[in-house]
Amino acid sequence: PRRGEPVFVELSGCLSRYHAPLGRLVRIGHISDEDAAMAEVTAKAFDAVVKALKPGAKAREVYAAWQGVADEAGLSHYRRHHCGYLVGIGQPPSWTGGNSVTGLRHDSDLDIETGMSFHILSWLMHTGRGDDFISNTVLLTDAGAEVLTRTPTGPIVR
Repeated sequence: PRRGEPVFVELSGCLSRYHAPLGRLVRIGHISDEDAAMAEVTAKAFDAVVKALKPGAKAREVYAAWQGVADEAGLSHYRRHHCGYLVGIGQPPSWTGGNSVTGLRHDSDLDIETGMSFHILSWLMHTGRGDDFISNTVLLTDAGAEVLTRTPTGPIVR
C-alpha cells in the first residue's frame, strides 16, 4: 500500500465456535480530510444502529436508522444491502452460523429479540466524498444493545 491508501481489515475472535467479528479501515501514514470527515459519519451511523437495536424492533427499522444518518450527511444516493447481520455459532469458513446471511436489510421483517448477536457494519465506501468502515459485534441484552468488541472506532493511521 502507498501512503494514504486504506487497508481493509476484518477478522473475528472465536471461542467454542461463537464468533465476534470486527472490522476497520486502516490508513497508511496519512488520512485525507474527506476520509476523516467520513469517519465521523460512520461512527454516528454505527451509534444510530446500536440505539435502534431494541427488542420488538424490525430489521428494516434498524437499517433505516443507519440510512438516515447517511442521508443527513448528504449521501442519500448511497445504499447498502444491509448494515449488519446475525452472528453466533459458526463453522469454517463462516461466522454467520449458516450458509446464508440474515441481514438488517431495508426490506426485512425480521423481529429483533433479546439474545440476538449481530455483526454491525457502518460501511461508507466509494461515496465520492471519502471512505470509511467500522464494524463490531453487538449483543442485544435485556438492558439494551451491548458492543462486545472493544477496539477504538476512530480513524486508524499507521
